[in-house]
Amino acid sequence: MTTAAHRTSSGGAVEEVDSLFRALVDDGDVPGLAYGIVDRGGLVHAAGHGAARLDGDRPDAATAFRIASMTKSFTAASTMILADEGAVRLDDPVSRYVPEFGAVRPPTTDSPQVTVGMLLSMSGGLPTDDPWADRQESMSREEFGRLLTGGVRFVSVPGTGFEYSNLGYALLGRVIEAASGTPYHEFVERRLLRPLGLTATGFDTSVAAPSGVATGHSRLDGRWHPEAFSDPGVFSAIGGLFSTVEDLARWMRWLADAFPARDGADDGPLRRASRRDMQQVHRAVSPPRPAGEPGDGSMPVTVGYGYGLMIQQDPAWGTVVAHSGGYPGFGSHMRWHPRTGLGVVVLTNARYSTGRVPAAAALRAVLTDLADPQEPVALWPETAEARAAVEGLLRGWDPAVAAAWFAGNVDLDLDLGRRRAEIESLVGEVGPLLDPAEPKEIVRSDSPAHVVWDVRGARGALRCEIRLNPQDPPRIQTLDVTREI
Repeated sequence: MTTAAHRTSSGGAVEEVDSLFRALVDDGDVPGLAYGIVDRGGLVHAAGHGAARLDGDRPDAATAFRIASMTKSFTAASTMILADEGAVRLDDPVSRYVPEFGAVRPPTTDSPQVTVGMLLSMSGGLPTDDPWADRQESMSREEFGRLLTGGVRFVSVPGTGFEYSNLGYALLGRVIEAASGTPYHEFVERRLLRPLGLTATGFDTSVAAPSGVATGHSRLDGRWHPEAFSDPGVFSAIGGLFSTVEDLARWMRWLADAFPARDGADDGPLRRASRRDMQQVHRAVSPPRPAGEPGDGSMPVTVGYGYGLMIQQDPAWGTVVAHSGGYPGFGSHMRWHPRTGLGVVVLTNARYSTGRVPAAAALRAVLTDLADPQEPVALWPETAEARAAVEGLLRGWDPAVAAAWFAGNVDLDLDLGRRRAEIESLVGEVGPLLDPAEPKEIVRSDSPAHVVWDVRGARGALRCEIRLNPQDPPRIQTLDVTREI
């Protein structure tokens, strides 16, 4: 398979990714797995190792695996579709859609009601419930109602902290049903899977995966043993989907395509703004977790939960979006870099073996090979004009130019007469200034309204920084000129 990754790089990243995932099988961590590299065009490289079923065929990008908790991103997207349509409000109490939840006693008498948004962001105050919830998938609506009316415990006041709750996402499945008048499974299939062409994704083993369905396994007494499949039920909303690397590549690409924000057509099934909202931190996860395993040299990353997705701020690459899945017999992980659209997905048929660590290493390898560490900031046209105006002032102070470009606070922050004298003194130290027609690189910019650059003279350089204000048209609110050492 000739891939885009091979076409745009030396192939080193692809070879490293292959090696990382092959090692999981070679080391006996999983019976089999399939994985892929994704860019904005879709799946660009995929492979598989081991066995999809013991003594069976090697899995590939068209083999379906249980994706477990990666299903939560589909549940969250379904909820957001209903929010976009006005059928659900994220600040609605859950009891509006699930009446049995109204009987649940809050942890304190002054606790707020648990809302839809709290469940999406894992801040409903319900306790972490792995692996209990993984065995509840087939629970009926009637059994679920009895579970709620029998009482539910909280570990924190709703809305005050993060706690990974599968029960919360099972409740969201009921919210989707009540708000849409459609069974959860049918809603996901009709409103997400079909419009996106995810034909090999579904909630049971009848899913139309070209290479069949992998069998899940657990390891006992040094041997792999097959796990029985559970049937769809209320808890399918937490992790019940089967899918393939090919389909998940489309899913990741669709989510990543919400970036950057832009004008133009905004076709369904979910608005770009809502997809971006899913990929923002709505609840911090504390303390930060390391980027890799202890001792591997990785720097800590800030971790937060969006809606059905984990959000990380990597010190080298910025925002990375991810989610793992662990289920009896299966483990999975997907992660992508929204700025570039580059991503990695891995599906395994070993209980709770998510492949998170090699997937993180694989994405770092792909980014290092194919992406620029920093994305150039597109300055406002006025920012570029203001920069040119400041350079003009350095070469010869013009009160009319200063009056035209400076916001009112600039003179109040430092009298313009004194500001002019200080700038002229600095120019005298480094001058005469070189030809303004020379190319001048931007040193730094953290927004379209901000720029830092150097102006060179015969005996040194001046570091200049401006920041424009929010009025229209914008004006310079900050001007700093210092001598470069």
